Amino acid sequence: MQEFINRQFFNLTVFTLIFGVMFYDIINTLGFSYVDEICTVLLFLLFGYKVFHTKAWEFNKMFLFVIAVFIFYLIYSFAINANTKGAILTDFVIQIKPYLAFFCVYAIHPKLSDNQRKIIRELIILCSLYILVIGISGSVYFEVIQYTFFHPSRLATASSVLALLYLYCSDYSKTDKIIFAIILSIGILSGRSKHFGFFAICLLIMIYFNKSFKMKLNFRNTAFIIIALACTIFVAHKKIYYYFILGGFGDGHTANNLYARMALYYFSLQIFMDYFPFGTGFGTYATYASSLDYSPIYIKYGMQNMHGLTKEAPDFIADTYFPALAQFGIAGVILFFTFWIYLARKAIKAYRRNCHKEATIALIIIIFFMIECTSDATITHNRGMFIMMILGLLFSDIHAKLSNSAHDTDEDTVS
Repeated sequence: MQEFINRQFFNLTVFTLIFGVMFYDIINTLGFSYVDEICTVLLFLLFGYKVFHTKAWEFNKMFLFVIAVFIFYLIYSFAINANTKGAILTDFVIQIKPYLAFFCVYAIHPKLSDNQRKIIRELIILCSLYILVIGISGSVYFEVIQYTFFHPSRLATASSVLALLYLYCSDYSKTDKIIFAIILSIGILSGRSKHFGFFAICLLIMIYFNKSFKMKLNFRNTAFIIIALACTIFVAHKKIYYYFILGGFGDGHTANNLYARMALYYFSLQIFMDYFPFGTGFGTYATYASSLDYSPIYIKYGMQNMHGLTKEAPDFIADTYFPALAQFGIAGVILFFTFWIYLARKAIKAYRRNCHKEATIALIIIIFFMIECTSDATITHNRGMFIMMILGLLFSDIHAKLSNSAHDTDEDTVS
């Protein structure tokens, strides 16, 4: 059974990388935008296959809890008539998709063979050369990026996906870390400040997390965190100033003059208070689904005439993620950050128990999502789903290593 799962997971990984990441936007322009949904369904089928072929029918308790939370919010959204049924269901699928990807991969415990990892690394090199050509060409003729990745930010996230997957499939040697940095650096051609910040943090982590590094809170590590944050803010300060300080308000410093992204942040604070504690429900705020069937929330708070947030041109409604947590209220915010803090703590504990490679990449991915969520909804997109698959792989490997370590310790104790 496990051999079948391993083989099919490898095939699905290659398929998703090619069609769900690299050429997703080209396929999307042809009218087909369901590659990531198909991949999620196939993952769920593999998960079902694993469950039904085990005597105990084991389910991860946290997985069940997450599903229960989403079902609660689905019922809640219907109960308060948050939006049309179509918008609610569409948003439900979009929002739960990354968590399904993570937990399904974690639950099926797939193992990639050395040969499979080699094939993936070679594929990543080819894909990296492809996005390098796109990035260089796009800096001269912007239409090249538009036709292939639709937007520069997606070129940046594509390089992040390739770099993270390469590092996972590598031996984690110095050469591998350098190749990781080179692949990640291609994203700089996108001109996205948040990628500059992410790249700077990754470089510092690759340098600082060496054999002598200890995962504990002390003066040295605190200084590293401060330096990493300072470097991130320095390389991204122009966009931070534009979007969250100068760009936050228009000439009149009134709510009506807010730019789209800052407007979503601004009004989310009021929504948190007005819809305490469970928010406005699925398909209502700062999400793609809320623009399909234009959410009444935008009209209620006077946002319907703001550039990029209108019913006729809702181009920037799903331009960020943190404000979308207003759909789930204060309770949703607590649950969201509890999930990521839980994973971070698990990664830190794993690092202390010599799972250096897996824990480091996991922490990098957590940092990636925290940065992305400030100004993009990447976590709910195709590339976000794929990175959640990698995260599931990492924690599956961590679980296996720690279980084997505990088993070996028990055997040593008995003997």
